[in-house]
Amino acid sequence: MKNGWKRAAVVCLSAGLMMTTLAGCSKGSDFNAEATAITVNDSKLPAGVVNFAVRYMQVMTENLYMSLGITDPYSQDIFGTGTTLGEETKDEMTQELSQAMLAEQKMEDYGVSVTDEDKQKISDAAAKFMADNDEETLKTLGATQETVERYLELSLIRSRMEPAMSADVDTEVSDEEAAQRKIQYVIFTVTDAKNELEAETETETETVAADAAEDETGAEETEVATEASAAETEAVTEASAAETEATTEARSAETELTTEAPAAETEGETAVLTENEADKTQSAAETETEAETTAEEAAAAEAETDAETESETEPETEDAETAAARELAYAQAQELVNRVKGGEDMETAADDMGKTASEMTFGSDYAIEELVTATDGLADGTLVEEPVETSTGYYVVKLISQLDREATDAEKESIVTQRKNDRISELYDEWEEAGEVTIDEDVMAKIVFDYHLNPYETEMETEVTAAELAETEAETEVETEALAETEAETEAGTEAPAETEAGTEAPAETEAESEAPAETEAETEAVSE
Repeated sequence: MKNGWKRAAVVCLSAGLMMTTLAGCSKGSDFNAEATAITVNDSKLPAGVVNFAVRYMQVMTENLYMSLGITDPYSQDIFGTGTTLGEETKDEMTQELSQAMLAEQKMEDYGVSVTDEDKQKISDAAAKFMADNDEETLKTLGATQETVERYLELSLIRSRMEPAMSADVDTEVSDEEAAQRKIQYVIFTVTDAKNELEAETETETETVAADAAEDETGAEETEVATEASAAETEAVTEASAAETEATTEARSAETELTTEAPAAETEGETAVLTENEADKTQSAAETETEAETTAEEAAAAEAETDAETESETEPETEDAETAAARELAYAQAQELVNRVKGGEDMETAADDMGKTASEMTFGSDYAIEELVTATDGLADGTLVEEPVETSTGYYVVKLISQLDREATDAEKESIVTQRKNDRISELYDEWEEAGEVTIDEDVMAKIVFDYHLNPYETEMETEVTAAELAETEAETEVETEALAETEAETEAGTEAPAETEAGTEAPAETEAESEAPAETEAETEAVSE
């Protein structure tokens, strides 16, 4: 549930809105602003008021999303919730308006009222808004004098009722409950270490390749020299062979006459022997072929087995790489610990190692439990003498203080704000359960997002001020609590439980949502006339 503490005792409107219609016919062309969208007990709220609230949110935030490169944001599931930003905005505005109607019906119980003076200021603000926008824009917003007045009235009622609804909340918070410790830290992540190892491997590979190229050049020179020597040897060999052949021919001619007769006698025997030798040769060849085939099959089988083994062990190789990276991260963290123990400044030593020393504060319920455990009971200014292992790597930690006064006081304010928000939510839930709140989904479905709305570059603001609130303690409390929440949210963003090197990103929906001016422009601090 969205709490009401971001809404102070003033409602303002930015005049001068601009409409950019997308191509095609609007699906909401049959939208009926007079149809009842919300019924709370016996009170009815026309769809035009809901549509105006939704469009006012759209006009204040759409440019922010689009400036981040998100085209047509209200038709997209920006936060991955399975719901478009448009539907989420409708749900949020429907809830806030329903709660404002519930609060309106309980005003007498809390001594809250809307005076005639307030109503006149609301009327003047609505009239100025109508005058500052052209007819087409007002039609798109579903804005009429009555629609804008009702929206402003409900916003004012909500901003006045919520301080009264939470007035009985205990605002005392002890140091022990809010205690925030402050540390200086440097993180050595496994990912960074793995990147370092990969970079080293790549460098080594390039060196090996360069050496191989040099060796290849030398081999080519050797081959040229070898070819020249071989050519010379071949020439000598051919000359010698020619001389030998001439001598052999002469001797052969001399012996031919003496061998013709015996050769004729043994010719038959020789033929038989030759045939037998041929059979033996063929058999040997077949045997050799079979042996080669068997060897090839065995080699193929072995290669297949090796491939399967390599495939099966691949995850182990990845684990080994991660283990090696973790070992490197630990060694680097230990090196920094040793340097700081030796008297070096952590920030300087970290910078020398290519790392950044940061600071943060957190309480005993911090999500990175390892840091809480490692710093429990330490004296201020104490270095944790062993790297603190987490799932992402190793922290080198020095406790600055067990109780950081500024952060602890801010946490106290945040705790009180949360108590009040919880009380307000409880009351809204009780009133809703005890009464009857009905949303007409068919009517709400006619509020579509097939066009863009953007504010003019120069915005004009018209303030609706509750003069009497400026003189009351209630208004002062609202302003204080609104400021406290802003500071608490900023602090929360600094202390979010993300195990990153920055260690400060909060798990908020998006930067665009947290900075959206709809919450800050439409609901600013009360200003006395």
